[in-house]
Amino acid sequence: MSGAAQARGGGAPEVVVVDLDGTLVAGDAFGALLRHLLARHRLRLLAAVVAAPLWGPALALPPTRSLAERALVWLAGLGLDDRAFAAEARRVAAVHAGADGGRVAAAGVERVREHLRRGDRVVVATGCAEPLAREVCAVLGLDGVELVASTLVRHRWRFPAPVVHARGPGKLRALVAAGVPLPVDHAYSDSARDVPLLRAARTPHVVDPRGADLRRLRRALGDDVEVLRWAGATGPPAGR
Repeated sequence: MSGAAQARGGGAPEVVVVDLDGTLVAGDAFGALLRHLLARHRLRLLAAVVAAPLWGPALALPPTRSLAERALVWLAGLGLDDRAFAAEARRVAAVHAGADGGRVAAAGVERVREHLRRGDRVVVATGCAEPLAREVCAVLGLDGVELVASTLVRHRWRFPAPVVHARGPGKLRALVAAGVPLPVDHAYSDSARDVPLLRAARTPHVVDPRGADLRRLRRALGDDVEVLRWAGATGPPAGR
């Protein structure tokens, strides 16, 4: 019997919140989009490389992270209208979450499909920008999920507006704003950054975290928290 079925025990549909990057598909989807867009234009890629000593540290510091992200989005998408940007997002999603890429967390995706089959309300909550997150969910075949993602207001030429992030504590605020009641019944994530979300779940589930994250997650959630491996087994992830 699966972890979802064991926790459920029958009854009314439940509310389930699932992270995207690292939980349903490997890697940073939006980072993959930015790299793809920059690589299409040598001058933009060169500009990004030359400026890396500035935006690299800025991305690592919370006070400057948003500004650095907006600068990269502006440079990568310069001149693209909404239709062209969406087309590039579809191309990246098809590769990033495609069945042949070996990047899909089969166990996590199957658990989401199980919740959907049971009639549960499933919300994918992610710091990835909404247009790309929606395309990734479509490639994964998760058309029945709701999406709560970071908002990205960009313009063809002008510097983009501030991003409203759905990550860390901001993920909870974004869920409440979207009408998702807290606490939720189940939450799935690979990252210690989602401790606020996992603590806001009656039953938290951890999906193949890295070693340091697993230690932090167990300190926050207890040693008996379910650890779901990508291949489908439960228990501590091997070799991580």
